[in-house]
Amino acid sequence: MKKWLSVAAIVVLCLVLVIGVACGGGGEEEEGVTEIEVGSGLPLSGIYGAFIGMPAKQAYELVAERIGVFEVGGKQYQWKPIFEDNEAASASGGMASTTRFIYDYNVDFVFQAGAAAMAAQTLCEESGVIMDMGTAPFDAFGPDHPYTIQTGPCIIPQVAAFYDWLAGEHPEVERIVVVSLQDPLAVAFVEAFESNIHEYFGFECKIVPLSSATTEYYPVATSVMTLDPDLVIASTGVLEAMWEMGYEGLAAQYGPLLDQSVLEEVGWDDCKGLLFFYPEWYGAEEFWPEAVACAGEYKGRYGAEMPTGAFTSAMVLYTLTGVLQQVGTVDDTEKIMEAIRSGATFDSIVGPAYYGGEGFVGINCMVIWPVAIREVVGEREYRLLEYYTPEEAEAIGVEAWTATMP
Repeated sequence: MKKWLSVAAIVVLCLVLVIGVACGGGGEEEEGVTEIEVGSGLPLSGIYGAFIGMPAKQAYELVAERIGVFEVGGKQYQWKPIFEDNEAASASGGMASTTRFIYDYNVDFVFQAGAAAMAAQTLCEESGVIMDMGTAPFDAFGPDHPYTIQTGPCIIPQVAAFYDWLAGEHPEVERIVVVSLQDPLAVAFVEAFESNIHEYFGFECKIVPLSSATTEYYPVATSVMTLDPDLVIASTGVLEAMWEMGYEGLAAQYGPLLDQSVLEEVGWDDCKGLLFFYPEWYGAEEFWPEAVACAGEYKGRYGAEMPTGAFTSAMVLYTLTGVLQQVGTVDDTEKIMEAIRSGATFDSIVGPAYYGGEGFVGINCMVIWPVAIREVVGEREYRLLEYYTPEEAEAIGVEAWTATMP
C-alpha cells in the first residue's frame, strides 16, 4: 500500500496543485446578498476522488465560509460551491462537466486539470468563458488563448528560485539528477526540469524518466546512483530506495508532498535534511500564518490533515475575490480579464500574490506564488532556509528561462 501511495502522490502532481473555479449566475440566499455559484471539475469517485477530489471539495466549502459575505461594486456577494465529476480528469469527463458548467450554470469561469483541461479549453475559449487550467505547460497560455489562466503555482519560478538558492548555498553541487515523472498530469514539471534553466545557474542536469506505472523503485534508484549526483530531485519512493542503498547526498522532493504521511511512511529520521520548495502549509507558521490557520480549521472540521491539493485549492477563492473586488463586477468577462492582466496584487493565504507570466507567455495570466525553501529537521518539524517573494521568484525565472531558451 505504501508503494502505491508513493506512486499516486506523483501521478496526481498537477491534479493536486489547484482546484479551480467556475463562476456564473446565482440567486439570492438572503436579503441583499447574492450567491455566486462556484464550480469545479473534480474527480469525485474512485481512488482519485478519495485522495484528491473530496479533500478539495471540503476545502472549497470551508474557504467559502471563511470568506463569507464580501462586497463587489457596492453589492454584497457570497460563494456557493458547486461540483461536477470530471471522471479522474479524463478528456471525456472534462468535456461533459465543462458543458454542464457552461450551458446549465451559465458560468464565467471553468476549472479543469490534465486531459480534462486540454479537452475543454477550445470550448471555453470559443464560448468566451475563462478557464483556470490548473498547472499546465507554457504553450497552453498566451495571446492565442486569451481566456485561459492559471491559479496554481507556476513551476518555472519555483524551480528557478530553488536553483538560485542552491547555487549560493551549495557551491559544491555541480550535477543534479531529476527523476522526472513521464505522465500527462505532470507536464509542467517535465517542462521545468527538462528545460535548460539549470545551465543559467551553472548546473549539469541529468534526467531519469519515471513511468507512472512504476511500483518498484530500486532499478530507478540504481540508475540514479550510477550518475554520481550531488543532488537528487525525486519522489520519496525513489529517495527511500536510494537511502537504503547508502545515498548520503542532498535530496529534494519532486513537486508537492501530498501530505505529511508520505514522510512518516518513509521515516522521519531518514527524511531529515530533505529539501522541498513547492508551496506547503507545513512549518509555515512564521510566514503563512493564514494558511496554517486554514489548515487547522480544516482538520477541526473534517478530522483529517489538509493535503496539498486542498491547501492550494483554497488560494482560488481568495484570489478570485480580490480580482472581482478590484474590477467591480462579477460577470463582465472582459473587465475581469483586464484586471487579471493588469498584474495587480491581491491578498491570499500565502500573502500578496498576483497574475504574472508576461515574460514567459506574452500576457499576464498565471498567479505567481512566493517560494519558501524548507528542510525537514524532525518529526513534523521544518526549517525555513530561504524565502522569495513572488516578484523575486518571477524575475529570476524569467531571466533564467529567456537566457537559456534554445
